[in-house]
Amino acid sequence: MNGRGNAARDLTPLPSTDRPLSILLLEDSPLDAQLVAAQLEEGGLPSTLECVPGRAAFVAALEKGRFDLILSDYNVPGFDGMSALEAAQAVCPDTPFLFVSGALGEDRAIELLKRGATDYVLKDRLERLGPSVRRALREAEGVRLRKRTEEALRQSEERYQLVAHASFDAIWDLDLQTDAMHWIGDATEEVFGFPLEEVGAEAAWWRRHIHGEDRERVLAGLQRAFESDEDRWQDEYRVLRKDGEYAYVAAQGSILRGANGKARRIVGAMRDITERRRAEEERQKLVHEAQARVEFEQQLIGIVSHDLRNPLSAILTGASLMLRRDDIQPWHAKAAARILSASERATRMIRDLLDFTQARMGGGIPVHAAPCDFHALTLQVVEEARTAHPERTLQVEQEGDGQGAWDSDRMAQVLSNILGNALKYSPEDTPVRVESRGEPDAIVVHVRNKGDPIPPEMLPRIFEPLQRGTTVGRSERSIGLGLYIVRQLVLAHGGTVDAQSSAAEGTVFTVRLPRVPVRDTP
Repeated sequence: MNGRGNAARDLTPLPSTDRPLSILLLEDSPLDAQLVAAQLEEGGLPSTLECVPGRAAFVAALEKGRFDLILSDYNVPGFDGMSALEAAQAVCPDTPFLFVSGALGEDRAIELLKRGATDYVLKDRLERLGPSVRRALREAEGVRLRKRTEEALRQSEERYQLVAHASFDAIWDLDLQTDAMHWIGDATEEVFGFPLEEVGAEAAWWRRHIHGEDRERVLAGLQRAFESDEDRWQDEYRVLRKDGEYAYVAAQGSILRGANGKARRIVGAMRDITERRRAEEERQKLVHEAQARVEFEQQLIGIVSHDLRNPLSAILTGASLMLRRDDIQPWHAKAAARILSASERATRMIRDLLDFTQARMGGGIPVHAAPCDFHALTLQVVEEARTAHPERTLQVEQEGDGQGAWDSDRMAQVLSNILGNALKYSPEDTPVRVESRGEPDAIVVHVRNKGDPIPPEMLPRIFEPLQRGTTVGRSERSIGLGLYIVRQLVLAHGGTVDAQSSAAEGTVFTVRLPRVPVRDTP
């Protein structure tokens, strides 16, 4: 990757250009999927993009189709990037797999690459997608070519079997008795920049062209391999090219021993990995940049929680004290009530913002399960809503066992958000009904209201951040994160949440939570 923000467009031809690329994209956000498709088109990568939103569709697509490339978000509801990578490797291990995701921690990024991911591109750096895809396809083509070559070489003579065992490009044969070193193939010129006839026929020429800082280590490692009972040797180091520049190479050889076990010959291959090393350095740079962003976001959370919550707490306390005064004037009481209401709304916005930031950082919103009576918790939330909205009719129906293990504070937040949403978007003369039902292994909650139905095109997106089912007045605006946080909290408990809406039935939000305690999230 190029470290500059406006990298030059990569126009390197793809391994095959006779048809559009067949790409499988695991992405639950239609907007992000459109951005990926647009970036591929802008990068000159004609493709047929099959977008799937979750586990079932992803596995089905893998089984029925052959793809040139797989792109995947890391955080998909009910499915994670590591599981997607493992599923792809089980079905099509040779297909390049790139993550296109938000910020990833350094440890997670490194682990994904170790587990076999080809590369990853951050969603806020999508201009890197085209070069990354091209490089992945070229590398995959190289892997396929090497596999075909190795299969053919296994059926050939001893020298070609050793070449296949080495599996690199520039071939060399070192006779340890005479110190003669023979180079085979045009790839030698690609590595060293010297025509084959100018390459020295003695091992001394090769030793002189090893970088001075690497030479002692490389030769010592080679000698240790000779003196041991190993039959293979490999290393990575720098060699001097004819143009005066240094190239990184990966060398690997097969050691041939005599009857006494003494090494007498080594045949191997060498590949120029300069571009790969640069790509690794670029990936490391991206990991460090991602880590820096995470640290900045954590600092921002601290600032918000400390520098805004504390002043708001003081405002809330002051407004409450003013309202308790016996001698308060009516217009003072009205002003204090407005201050109290605005401060409470700002406090909720800050709480939602903190939860949203933590969820988007990839760590999820923390929940701590403990024994809880969900029916009693539901009644508590409903009574609080009745106090805040005395003009509304709230109906409650409960049945079955309400005992289980949940984070009661977080579940109260879930119920308050859904109930508040129902009250906000339904007429004042209609009731809001809250039903909680205990099942053998779960608790199910329905919140029903008779408001205008949510438009069908909006219904699939209402649990995404900054989305609304209907338009509200300016005085009731929030930051649009309530239902997104509801979904994150329910998912953290191992549950599900959905919504149905029609003119005949009104709008129904359904939450299903397992009774089995979940392990506390970080």
